[in-house]
Amino acid sequence: MHRILAPTIAATVVAALASGVARSQDTSFNRIVSLGAGLTNQVGVCNTGFQTIGPAGGTISPQACAEAYTANHTVAIGDGVQLYLANGSSAIAFTLARANGSTTSGADGAGFCFADLSQHGFTLATTTSTFSGFPGVSGSSATFPANSYVCASSDGNDHWSLAVTPGLATTSSFGIVEPDGTTLTISNGLISATSYSGITRTVASGTADNAATTDGTIVWNSATSAAKTETLPQCSSSASIAGHTFWVKGAKGDETTNHITVQASGGSTFDGGHATAIINVPYGGYGFQCDGGTTYDVLAYYAGDGVFGGSLTACGALQTDYSVATGCNAVAIPMLR
Repeated sequence: MHRILAPTIAATVVAALASGVARSQDTSFNRIVSLGAGLTNQVGVCNTGFQTIGPAGGTISPQACAEAYTANHTVAIGDGVQLYLANGSSAIAFTLARANGSTTSGADGAGFCFADLSQHGFTLATTTSTFSGFPGVSGSSATFPANSYVCASSDGNDHWSLAVTPGLATTSSFGIVEPDGTTLTISNGLISATSYSGITRTVASGTADNAATTDGTIVWNSATSAAKTETLPQCSSSASIAGHTFWVKGAKGDETTNHITVQASGGSTFDGGHATAIINVPYGGYGFQCDGGTTYDVLAYYAGDGVFGGSLTACGALQTDYSVATGCNAVAIPMLR
């Protein structure tokens, strides 16, 4: 009897084990996988809730989900939206979480983008953290003009780093101002260049005038018979003024009596540290170029009927301010600094 039972029990145990393995493999094969927000098994479909992959399997695809908002909105971590669109009747605000994953509501390494559909602009704000990465933007709130596109990335250390692209499809000017005053303008998607260098502006009245970086040549022909003062902008390394050249001249012919004094704002000086340059001959004038520091280089001096073939008056020695003697007809003087 014992010899018969032993083989039977052994066979039963082996069969049970084999059956168990088969059931385990089958259960694993039929497991249902749940996908969180932002992942989908349908390419091109934005998943803002939960979806599942069943026994038949499927492909997991991350989607860049976009949602438009007509009112202020708080960005929720893991809500499945990557592109937030401002589409209100006025500017709206998006509030980002803390850029730090130390709290359950914080963001560590997350990234979101924001665009403007309604051309009203929008504001980005953040709780606890601050913005960085874009010139002129700091603190915990920043407002962006119409048609802007901004991406914010969390560094996990309480900073949202911003990448900002101003809107190009605008009716206003936007672009780069070159040192010579040339402005590259983007308007309605078209690029054009406008240069102010060389444009003449006539001062027809008064005794004082302030030059702007849009000026090239400034001609004094004021009806007022008195001394005149022309003030140039402060010379600096700013792209709007560095390398810019101004020409200032008299056109009335009474400059021997009514001098034109040229000065510069902000403590800028002329060759040799002089505070002013004097135009004191009929129809005289100077050229001034900002050296990108604090000094205007004097480029040239011209005066009188000698330009038109009249009798020339020889120039004497240079004066202490690097000008020539009153009444002579100089055409050019090299930079003497």
